[in-house]
Amino acid sequence: MGFRTYKNFSIGRIEQSLRGVQKEFDSINRRLSLHREDLTDEIVDHILEAYRFLNGLMGKGVDLFSLAGLHSLLELNHIVLCGTDMRTRMEYHESVLMARRKYTARIGRIRDWVIRNRERGDPYRTASIFYASALSQPQLFVEGNHRTGNIVLNYLLVSRNEPPYVMEPETAVGYLEISGRIKFSDRTILPGKVALNSVHGRHFARFLRESADAKFMEEEE
Repeated sequence: MGFRTYKNFSIGRIEQSLRGVQKEFDSINRRLSLHREDLTDEIVDHILEAYRFLNGLMGKGVDLFSLAGLHSLLELNHIVLCGTDMRTRMEYHESVLMARRKYTARIGRIRDWVIRNRERGDPYRTASIFYASALSQPQLFVEGNHRTGNIVLNYLLVSRNEPPYVMEPETAVGYLEISGRIKFSDRTILPGKVALNSVHGRHFARFLRESADAKFMEEEE
């Protein structure tokens, strides 16, 4: 897959959008069926670091779902949780090892499904099935499944020349509500089964299509 031809994610616009959500998060949280943890500066900073890391991978032509790229996919989750500071990473050494074990046990089936399906059919459907497969029980990662899953589904969309979805104040409630339903309703480790056929999975694919926005990609020179 020729990722070198794709534009980078716009870190500035992503930050602007997430900071907007952060400012309104108390109001957003009150409207959710299940309240979420605060969107702290640290969480936003780590998400931005993860997008910078992904930009670097795409610039090098790294395929996250190749056998060689699976380590980088896991590293995205580590960055989402701990950032890139090695001292912080060492403080969470046991958690990192636990995350690696869980990821290694689960990624194989998800990866195989993505490889078979990512070049055909509706890219929003493919991205939503990956997301549902990562988010449903048992989850792909120990923590940070929503945040990492959003970044990786955007990678899948961009790889098909589709715009990404980044949470904005006006779409945050819809995104978090559907994500919560997927997390607690779709309990399968088989991509394309429950994730494909569930009402929540179909709603999420439609939500992505309606809410994705090319403004979160850098303009080509």
